[in-house]
Amino acid sequence: MTSQEQGIDGSQIEDSQVQLTQAERDAVSFLNSHDNQVTINNTILRLFGQPVASTVDWDWATRLLEQKQLPDIRKRLTDTLGRERQLMAVGLQEQLGWVGRSPLESERTLQVQGKDQGHLDPRQLLIETFGRDDIAGKLLILGTPGAGKTTALLSLAEQLVCGALAQPKTVIPVLFELSTWRNDNQSIRDWLVEQLYEQHGGSRKAKLYEQWLDQQVLLPLLDGLDELGFDRQQTCTQKLNEFARQYPKLVVCCRVKEFAQANIKLKTLHGAVCLEPLSNEQIQTYLETQQSPLWSVIESSPTLQTLLEPTAEGDPGLLRIPLFVTLAASVYDSQHPFQTKPELLSQYIDRQLSPEQRENDRRHALEKKDWAYKTPEQEPDWRQTKRTLSWLARQLQRTNTVEILIEQIQPSWLETKQAKQRYRLIVGLIYGLILGLIFGLIFGLIGGLIFGLIVGLIFGLDVGLDDIEPVEAFKISMSHDVRREILKALRAWLILGLSVGLIGGLILGLSFGLIGGLIGGLIGGLIGGLKQDLQLRSRPNQGIWNSLQSFLWVTLLIYPLGVVFVFGTTALPPIVAQGVSEGETIRAMLSYLWTALPKFLVPGIFGALLFGFMKGGGKACVQHVCLRFVLWQSGVAPWHLAQFLNYCVERRLLQRVGGRYRFLHRELLDHFANSPLP
Repeated sequence: MTSQEQGIDGSQIEDSQVQLTQAERDAVSFLNSHDNQVTINNTILRLFGQPVASTVDWDWATRLLEQKQLPDIRKRLTDTLGRERQLMAVGLQEQLGWVGRSPLESERTLQVQGKDQGHLDPRQLLIETFGRDDIAGKLLILGTPGAGKTTALLSLAEQLVCGALAQPKTVIPVLFELSTWRNDNQSIRDWLVEQLYEQHGGSRKAKLYEQWLDQQVLLPLLDGLDELGFDRQQTCTQKLNEFARQYPKLVVCCRVKEFAQANIKLKTLHGAVCLEPLSNEQIQTYLETQQSPLWSVIESSPTLQTLLEPTAEGDPGLLRIPLFVTLAASVYDSQHPFQTKPELLSQYIDRQLSPEQRENDRRHALEKKDWAYKTPEQEPDWRQTKRTLSWLARQLQRTNTVEILIEQIQPSWLETKQAKQRYRLIVGLIYGLILGLIFGLIFGLIGGLIFGLIVGLIFGLDVGLDDIEPVEAFKISMSHDVRREILKALRAWLILGLSVGLIGGLILGLSFGLIGGLIGGLIGGLIGGLKQDLQLRSRPNQGIWNSLQSFLWVTLLIYPLGVVFVFGTTALPPIVAQGVSEGETIRAMLSYLWTALPKFLVPGIFGALLFGFMKGGGKACVQHVCLRFVLWQSGVAPWHLAQFLNYCVERRLLQRVGGRYRFLHRELLDHFANSPLP
């Protein structure tokens, strides 16, 4: 099957594929080595059984795993481990168990049914623990912030997805962010279904994902239970227990402190992998391999030694957490020693944004690449970078989300009353001008402009702060799924159109009503059918570009009805009022239409534009452009936001997967959100 048949254009394939370094290819080779592949396959077959025939759409599931889950997982692992993956290539034959894992990794202990089972073998794949008979696919991953919980979850997800692809029609492992669970009355099952449709598309009418849950082939991998806050975490834990009692396999990832504070255990999960604080020997060995003098400084500095001691809140010392040890090794300066976590993170950010580091990264890049900005001089000022990232972090924290999608930036993200008022006024004026132009060309320029401007101002001021909802109906592709959905939608809409046409025929004439109904059914069927495709965020701001494409396609398809609408409102009433028979009415209409056709063509275009603007995605495009203008004019975010975010990825402050961005670590997000504006 070609890429076009799969419903993905060439640029999407290029963006979805991860360009691996040699060390990373070694990691993948290790994962796919014979012994490990046998282990993965045996675990999949033992837990999920032999492939069986079912009503599950396995073709769709395979596309989702191949084109979304696996590339996203490997890209996130690459961005998270970064330089460490290059170090892993050293001594690969001697330390195969470390490939695909950080060289500075917490020891893992295991609890089964609340009883300690000792340390896990560091060379053992996590899927082996997941597949133990006494755990049987119900696993909890616990650790402190920065200990590597999410990395462990991603590694397990990579192994599970590889196994699912090697053993088709067995299981569908999918990652979810529990931070998006916002309705306390919503069950975990309903939330999973909602997230699958929102994140991956698909046919709701066919109950695509409900079947996955009904037949228990979906394997939810849930990250971020701790990000819900204390009260909501308690409620969510209760919901998870209710779900897990009925569902056979589940993985949950959470910070150990927040999990303990919630005081409600996930009793339905059989085992827990706990990431332990680093030992002195691990820290010393790592710092020596990095040729960092930090360990000798720690031994002689009482201030730094306190960072090895547990905190008053019961957290392990800062320098016993892998993330902060790696940061400390990279940024330590004897002239400006850090003493707290905020100081350490601030020094890391300052170093990444310093002119010296930016120029050094360009000089020592391992391979030629297209930088977000051609020269360091064109890169944004460090103050602007910090200001924009702090604003983004505050909005993510406020909305309990972790991913940045440019098209999902909302008017509610404006933080000042003046900015909100400015945005509403601009939206109202633009709406007024657009509607005024359309009404003016249909009903007369002066009167239409005045009427449209008034309506647009009222409409814009009233709904200007509503959420921006991109319309992504038209993703022109011809995959088997899309063709099938188009035919289904055409059949349903044509039946509806004929029914409406018959009713309209009783009023306006049978032939006229049927023609209008058929045109409406055809357009509705195409719109409904083209909504079905796998949602791939392969480029930034894709939702708005899809909305613009939808606006143009809807306008084109609705144009025949626009001509009929203008003709019906201007020419038909006088003809019908003459009281002639239906046949004479049709002949009069056709005669009038033939002679006056040019008169209706131009107004028909603007009638179609009106429909496309209101229902086809034009409104979302206008709202988004106005919002971006206000953010730029207020100094909150640069106009070329995608270019800026790509620059932050280069500075290792953000990571990018397709068209989605997230902070390199949750600790970095919280730091930016709580930092004073520069």
